[in-house]
Amino acid sequence: MSSRRLPWHEQSPHRPSARGALTALVVGLGLLAGVGAAAPALAAPPAHSAPTAPASVTSTTYTSGFEGGDWEGWSPEDGGNTRGWWIDHSTAQAHGGSQSLNYQLDGTWDNGTIWIEKQFTAPSGTAVPVTVTYWAWSPASGGPGAGYWLTTASIKGTDHDLGATASNPPWDGLGSWDITPEHYYGGWHQYTDTATVNTIASGGTVNVAIALHANFESKRDFLHFDDVSVTIG
Repeated sequence: MSSRRLPWHEQSPHRPSARGALTALVVGLGLLAGVGAAAPALAAPPAHSAPTAPASVTSTTYTSGFEGGDWEGWSPEDGGNTRGWWIDHSTAQAHGGSQSLNYQLDGTWDNGTIWIEKQFTAPSGTAVPVTVTYWAWSPASGGPGAGYWLTTASIKGTDHDLGATASNPPWDGLGSWDITPEHYYGGWHQYTDTATVNTIASGGTVNVAIALHANFESKRDFLHFDDVSVTIG
C-alpha cells in the first residue's frame, strides 16, 4: 500500500499558517511602534548664555607741560586781595621740556592767593574720582607754618573764584579749597591731591586749580610749576 505525502500545510498542526505569520508580524511591528511612541522624549540640554563682562571703569588723563608759551586751556587767576602778582612762562626752570610756569606774588600785605585753573568735562555721577598731580620747584624747603609760602591743588565742581573778594579770598579758612596746604621742598617735588566731585550737581564739570598762597610779608618770584596731570574717572 503506497503512502501519501500530506500537503505542507497539513504536515504539522503547530506550524503557523501564512495568514497567521503575517498577522503576528503586523502585531509585532505595532508593539514595537507602540513602545517607541510611549518612550519619553529626552529633554534638550539647557542653552548656556555667554557671561556678561563686568562694566569697565573708564578714566581720562589730561596732561599739561606749558611748552612754547601755551596755556593749554589753563587761565591765571587771583583771589582779589593780592598787592601784585603775575604768572608767566619761564625757561629758568623746567621739570619736563624747556619751560614751566613762574608764579610771582607780592606778599608784603601778608596775604594773597594766585592760581591757574581749568575746567574739565566729566562723566555724570554723584562721586566721580579726580586725581591731580603737579611739580613745583623752590630753591629751599619750608614747612607749612607762619613765615612760609604754601602751595596746594584744589578740586571742585564749580569755579574757584566764586566768592573770592579782598576780604574773603578763597584760601582763608580753607573752606573754599577743602585741602590742607603743603610746604615746599628744595628743588623739584611732586604734589598730589584727590577728591570726588558730584558732577550731577555741577552739570558735568570739574574745576582744578593749582595755587600759591602768601602768609609772609615778602616778595617771591622764583617759584615754578610744571607737568600737571589730571585724571578723571
